[in-house]
Amino acid sequence: MNAREIRKHISMDDILANCRISKSGCWLWQASLHNDGYAAWNVGGKQIKVHRAAYLLEKGPIPRKHFVYHTCGKKHCCNPECLVCGNHKKLFERNAEAGNVARGERNGYAKLTAKDVRKVRRLAKTGKYSHRQIGDMVGCHQTNVTRILNGNYWAHVK
Repeated sequence: MNAREIRKHISMDDILANCRISKSGCWLWQASLHNDGYAAWNVGGKQIKVHRAAYLLEKGPIPRKHFVYHTCGKKHCCNPECLVCGNHKKLFERNAEAGNVARGERNGYAKLTAKDVRKVRRLAKTGKYSHRQIGDMVGCHQTNVTRILNGNYWAHVK
């Protein structure tokens, strides 16, 4: 849905009318929520995310491939002061700093542990083993070993 359509169907007064202002200054949405916990508003049979509408109304257009995210960490907050626009990389970095990214062993798909990663690096330093051999020793594919050693995977493990 484009900015013109959103402005036709929702205003900052509408948003404020459906919010409770918290002590921290967040505008906490009291109406319907998306399945993912974000504030939702029905417009012509479609749901829009209210924090995106609030950002658009107060701060201007949202560039393509950009996200509007909450500096307060509350998905149902609609206060434009709590909203920042950024690309995927910026959003990921912010979430990583806040500890909201399932990195390493916290990721449900991880086959290795931090201990395994350190072992991969130790074995590679010896120069005695190929990436395939190291992968066999720790239970992963040689591609993962290469990516670990290049710093593409598990870079946060020292």
